[in-house]
Amino acid sequence: MKGPDNNTQWWLGVTELVAQGMHHGAVKLKRVHLSIADESFRVLDAIPATRPGSRLVRVCHHGIARVSYDSVSLAGRVIAEGAASAGARLAMRRQDMTET
Repeated sequence: MKGPDNNTQWWLGVTELVAQGMHHGAVKLKRVHLSIADESFRVLDAIPATRPGSRLVRVCHHGIARVSYDSVSLAGRVIAEGAASAGARLAMRRQDMTET
């Protein structure tokens, strides 16, 4: 395949690769982030004086972290699906052009 479509396909592939990396990276980072944070919150939970406050902060922290990482993950999935869809449309258009 030569010409401008080759370059377009290449960029669509790069976009899909980066977007998949965003999605999977966000999933893994969320897991690590929450795991590390839980260690600190467990220490605070073991101290009676800090237990009530740390439980509230933990719930808020985890909620915000989940929304943040899930948003990045969703953006990655949407971009990857968009690139795949654009690639499919480009292939169909190219096929239509060769048939006529």
